Order: sequence, then C-alpha cells, then structure tokens
Amino acid sequence: MTFERLGFIAPSSCLPVKEKSALRRTVRLLREALGAKEVFLSPHLFSSDAEIDHVTAPVEERAAVFKEAIRELDLVISIAGGTGAEDLVREIDRKDLRTIRDRRPLFIGFSDFTFLLNEIYHACRVPVIYFPSLKVGKGDFRNLLGLITGGEIHYQGQAWLTPPPPRKLSGIPIGGNLSTFVNFLNRGTPPKFSWRRHVLFFEDLQVDLEDLHRLLAALRRHNVFATIKGVVIGAVTPPGKALLPKKQRREVLRFIKSYLADVIRDRRRAGSPLPILTVSNFGHDIRRNLMAVPIGGRVTISRSKKISFRLSRRPARNGQAG
Repeated sequence: MTFERLGFIAPSSCLPVKEKSALRRTVRLLREALGAKEVFLSPHLFSSDAEIDHVTAPVEERAAVFKEAIRELDLVISIAGGTGAEDLVREIDRKDLRTIRDRRPLFIGFSDFTFLLNEIYHACRVPVIYFPSLKVGKGDFRNLLGLITGGEIHYQGQAWLTPPPPRKLSGIPIGGNLSTFVNFLNRGTPPKFSWRRHVLFFEDLQVDLEDLHRLLAALRRHNVFATIKGVVIGAVTPPGKALLPKKQRREVLRFIKSYLADVIRDRRRAGSPLPILTVSNFGHDIRRNLMAVPIGGRVTISRSKKISFRLSRRPARNGQAG
C-alpha cells in the first residue's frame, strides 16, 4: 500500500498550542519517510467547542472531518486522546464502514481513540495501530515506520505474571486504554470476538484499585479471560501519578493476579493456561521505546518475553504491506 495522502484529525480533545512544533516534526518525518504528496490538517487540531470545551468541535463537525478522511486519505492519525471519539460511532453508517473496508486506510491513535480503533477492526477487519503519534523519538519512529510499511518490529517484555507458555504464543492484538476498551464492550449489543484468537493489551491512567476492580469485572462479564490467548499489561497509573512508582506497580500487578486467581487456576486445570506478561514501555507518559501495537494485526511472544508485531497477519512481500 502506498501512503500518498496523510491526515491529522482531532476526534477527541485538542492539542495544546505548545505542541505545534511536535506536530510539525511528526508531519515532516512521516511525509519524508513515506514519500507523501499531500498532508491534511484538521481545522480542529487546536480548537475547543464553545459548548463543550473538552472536545475540539461539535460532533457533527468532527464526524464530517472523519468521513472526509476515510474517503480521501491513506493514513489517518488522531493527534490526541482526552474524550469524545466515542461520539463519532453514532455518526458512522454502513456506507462509511464499507468505504473503510474497500479503501483500507491505516489509522493511528492512542488513549481515547481506543474506541474507534477497536470499532474499525471489529466492523471492518482492517488492522490499525495503537500509538501516540506525536511521541516519536528515533527508535519509536523507526518501529512505527516499520509497522506502517509492512515490516516486523520487536520489543522485550518485563516479567511473566504467570508461568510462561510452553511454546511461542501467537495471536491477534486487541485492546489499548483499558477504561475506553471496557466502554467499547459495554453496549446494548456488545461486539462479538473469538477471544481465543486474540491477545489483550491494556494500559490505563488515573485508575485506583477500586476502578481497576470494576474494569476487570467488566472484562470477566464479557467472558474475555475465559478463552483469551494471553494478556499483556502495561502501565496502570493511579490518580495524581504520572509515572508509576515500583511499589505501586507491584500492588497493581498483585491485585490483578489475585483477582484472576480462579481463572488462572481453572484454565491451567483445563489444559489451557492463561499467560500474563508485563511490559514497562506500554502506556501513558512513557518517554522512550514506546510500544506500537497493531490491533487486528499479529503478535508473537516467546518464553524469553520477546514480543514481535506485524500489521499484516502474513509477512509482507517485497517490502509491501499485506
């Protein structure tokens, strides 16, 4: 796939003005690396809606930009999280979904954009990338570009929370921001997945143990843990904390392991263990080697905690994305 037309949209909250230089840098890097001919910048990147100032514009205007993007652009990048991306789902119709399935633009976003990323994968079976687009150091950009152009990228996990799998674990990545992902599932008619084919990646911020309890309970209610191939846990930070101190991180992981103890035990007895891996470079406020996760793509995790990602489920040929 070629990426001649790139676009930056703001379906949720806006960028602070001080991020203009980071935006210009990201535009330049991607344009040069991909040989793009055109770059579209949404008129709402730095704006706030007059009625609801934590979103960039009324939902109709944000949806209009999104609908234009899926018809005109090859690479669609959400510039910030916050809240508001879910609003667009009620504006997206079957014609829009058919356009995404037919054209297969690539979407990149983070945090609140979790809702739309998983919606696009679920409804269209088009792979997408969970990554904060403006956090691009040299290594980060190299990995992001590798995914975009159909290559395989690699990271190293931190520790197994459960016994490692007996052999390599392979599946389809899903998830992102935990609170938003749970909200994505909590609908009158929940989206249906064959969880046994997927590996759940999650991270979150401003979440205490009671919040985490509710979120994990919701995943259990949706039968995620009963058959999911594996779980990868990034940073889950409590309220008021930017980077998670080691002591609090241990407390979070201890709670998750305790809360899922019966699931872990029952799956082990049934001969289908639930591998849970922790990583240190997935989540908010990570400053280097930030993980880019191809939701709907392919992940392989070894016993030695090596994580390999591809955007396509099959290796690319001649450097072309699948």
